Amino acid sequence: MKPIRRLLSIPLILILLLAGLGSAPQALDRQTRLDVMSAVVQIGWVSVENNKLYNVGVGSGTIISPDGLILTNCHVADPILYGIPKDELPPIDFLSVALTVRSDQPPQVAYLAEVAAADPYLDLAVIRITRKLDGRPVNTEDLNLPYVPLGDSDSVEVGDEVNIFGYPGIGGETVTFTKGVVAGFSLDAAIEGRAWIKTDATIAGGNSGGTAVDADGNLIGIPTRAGAGGGQDYVDCRRLADTNGDGRIDNADTCIPVGGFINALRPLNLAIPLIEAARLGVNYQGKSSSPVGTTPTGRPQISNLFFAPAINTFNQPTTVITSLPSGARSLYLFFDYRNMPSDAIFEMKTTINGQEAPAWGLSAGPWGGGEAGTWWLGWNDATFVDGTYRFSLYVNGDKLAETSIRVGGRPQNTPSFSDLIFTLEKNDRDEPGMPTVLVPAGTTLLYAFFNYDNMRNGTPWTLTWFKDGRETLTRDLVWDSGRNGYYWFELRSRSGLEAGAYRLELRIDGQLAALSNFWVTGTQGAAAHFDPIIFAEGVDRRGQPVGIARRFASGLEELHAFSDYEGMEDDLDVVVNWYVNGQKVIEAPFQWQGGDSGTWHDYLYSSSGALPDGEYQVEIVVEEQVLQSGSAIVGSGSPPPTRTETGPQDGVQIEGTITDMDTGRPIAGAVFLVLQPGISVREFQWTDAEIYTAAKADRNGFYRLPDLLVRGECYSMIIGASNYWTYTEDDVCIGENAPSLIDLPVRLERK
Repeated sequence: MKPIRRLLSIPLILILLLAGLGSAPQALDRQTRLDVMSAVVQIGWVSVENNKLYNVGVGSGTIISPDGLILTNCHVADPILYGIPKDELPPIDFLSVALTVRSDQPPQVAYLAEVAAADPYLDLAVIRITRKLDGRPVNTEDLNLPYVPLGDSDSVEVGDEVNIFGYPGIGGETVTFTKGVVAGFSLDAAIEGRAWIKTDATIAGGNSGGTAVDADGNLIGIPTRAGAGGGQDYVDCRRLADTNGDGRIDNADTCIPVGGFINALRPLNLAIPLIEAARLGVNYQGKSSSPVGTTPTGRPQISNLFFAPAINTFNQPTTVITSLPSGARSLYLFFDYRNMPSDAIFEMKTTINGQEAPAWGLSAGPWGGGEAGTWWLGWNDATFVDGTYRFSLYVNGDKLAETSIRVGGRPQNTPSFSDLIFTLEKNDRDEPGMPTVLVPAGTTLLYAFFNYDNMRNGTPWTLTWFKDGRETLTRDLVWDSGRNGYYWFELRSRSGLEAGAYRLELRIDGQLAALSNFWVTGTQGAAAHFDPIIFAEGVDRRGQPVGIARRFASGLEELHAFSDYEGMEDDLDVVVNWYVNGQKVIEAPFQWQGGDSGTWHDYLYSSSGALPDGEYQVEIVVEEQVLQSGSAIVGSGSPPPTRTETGPQDGVQIEGTITDMDTGRPIAGAVFLVLQPGISVREFQWTDAEIYTAAKADRNGFYRLPDLLVRGECYSMIIGASNYWTYTEDDVCIGENAPSLIDLPVRLERK
């Protein structure tokens, strides 16, 4: 073992300007409120009996396009897919859509609709107006309905105004409006970015699926049902229909769940793939569409709860903490689990100083982590009041585990280990190679690197290796490497590491200080591997591709993707992403159950005849690492417009894409700042006057600086995004002969 100087995870400067520049927006004005209300709808379940339609209003929705696409909750649009037992529901033959005509009158039922895309894990859905009440088809191009423009939920910040519209009651009640502010954000291991927007606005359960807009009237969130406390219980459950046919509505009829009080919104950006899939007529695959493994036989278990202040690129804790200082903005709760059934209902209840704190809990909902593994829940950019936070975890209504952490006081300069990574190589300066969590079977030498702070020589410390949950090696050591820096050591195996799930735990004086997981896969010298993706127009009876090509004629109804693979292990976390013209339309995470080797197959199909012309891309992500991707063209292709090199001649246009360094994924909302000539990064005081030009990346990671840079001039640049280390550079000089257009791609490293 050898101590060396620190080099891991050193930030340059924390970016402070992510929500745009300029003055704060004003409150929602009267005309904007009226415009938004006109696009709020009530969605009902419709049963047909004796040629009559019976409607039960169950929730709210938002018209998001003039041709009749409506965003709502999955439990409103498709309660059976969401997981509500069929025998607890009345017969549902159609979905009705009631329009808001006046704020002081009940909504008017005007159309019937069908589900276009639904994701039960996110509890989001898009429905499409298809028919009039008499059953005649609707020409959607002629609808010209009022709609709410889509905003960017990643740009919302704590303290921002949030405005809620919806139908909290059933039947003839009118639209309601409530107002509050953004109170914070919650995170989830199954979701990239913000999982929930917390708000202090009081939202009644019938508003499920409704409308949350910012101060400019842009849609930024979807109010989502809150559970009562375990299993399939609901806070607000009403007898609304004569479900037993006795001519009366009473306690003998089925109780219809309509939700309780809601204190969290699903961020709009999580719904973008569903919206795009519905708009393009492409089948949407959500979490529930993923293959599942065998049903576990034992009781669900949750164990090894601990806290971390942040996570790294691989969803691993940066360090382990036992308390949080006053003013801290983020916290992650980690735990191990096993025997979790695919239909499990998971919930977290929270108290602060013994008082219930539902805003810090997690409503009962579908479990998304598979049968076994490590999971985390977290909060980022949050305001923690001082006190003792206790978190209780429930599965199917049973409390399985709980833990607590104290928030308050000054940061403690206690001994710590952090940023534990694994790499297959290091250079002659003892610096790590590329970090990885996928290690080839048969590896005989693996390096572990970590940072350390506030250590004292003579302190006892321990490293422990685990394989498939069982302890395999423990070494008790005495620290002799000084106060701070970074440290590395080797894991050697003469016979080579065997396939399996591995963990390294580091303890200081018996207290857990850091841990990280990795997976050994594949065969001698080769980790999990996918061959280049093959595209085809169909599949034969033996499962083989038919009509292999990279370009297909217009009118294609199905697009199939194939890839031979080796070295995979069951239970690895996998995500399959599909894009159309650069816009993600499918993000399907699941735990791998396909064995060590074989042929992976997935496909898209059209729900409305033929796939739209365009450029299609698919990528396979294993444990946060992109292992393979490929693209194909359908019809004319219609890929994103090629950006011309014949830009303006009196300056230099800068544009490009901002992506994740490890995954290559676009970073929506990333900010690119160019400072006024003569102002360095160190001198920058974060005022508008010091900024020469600025741009924010769109959902595809594309940015374009609105102002041209002057040839012969030098600038300082700052590029950053939430949860990424910021890139800065001084003295970026534009040459006298620089082209009119410069494509400048940027890759940022996740914290």
